[in-house]
Amino acid sequence: NSTYSENASVGGTLAVTGAITGKANVVTITTATYAVTAAQSGTTFIFSRAAGIVVTLPELTAAASGEQYSFIVGTTFTGAGQINTGATADLYSGFAIMSDPATAGDTNTFIPDQSNDDTIDLGAIEQGWLSGGLITLTAQSATRWHCAAYLLGDATLATPFE
Repeated sequence: NSTYSENASVGGTLAVTGAITGKANVVTITTATYAVTAAQSGTTFIFSRAAGIVVTLPELTAAASGEQYSFIVGTTFTGAGQINTGATADLYSGFAIMSDPATAGDTNTFIPDQSNDDTIDLGAIEQGWLSGGLITLTAQSATRWHCAAYLLGDATLATPFE
């Protein structure tokens, strides 16, 4: 067994026999704004500021394909929660499945139209700002973020895509 306390880089292919142990990075966001970096790919972010949080993703490039970020609504919002793309030409595809935990069977699926949806807006209870939601974003191309969201809302459920 060897332990290394320095960063390592491997050129070429890395083959591993046995297990690789570790855990994903987790960042708890408690500030009003937060800018995600490409170096944080694989990170889970927890929204922990009820008054609202506006997150900005890195601008997409061809090299960004495969970057992935997860967001957990850790605290029910009382102010707007948003995830904005890094450029207005970067748009969302995918889906958001939203459920109303207070009303059995009240579930709806929302799909961005991919013409101008560059914001995921959890700005109201109807848009999924209740604690417990999960949003996973994956860079699928130089202009598209794929969204897989499972959100919790109340009243007349409404799209979070804007």
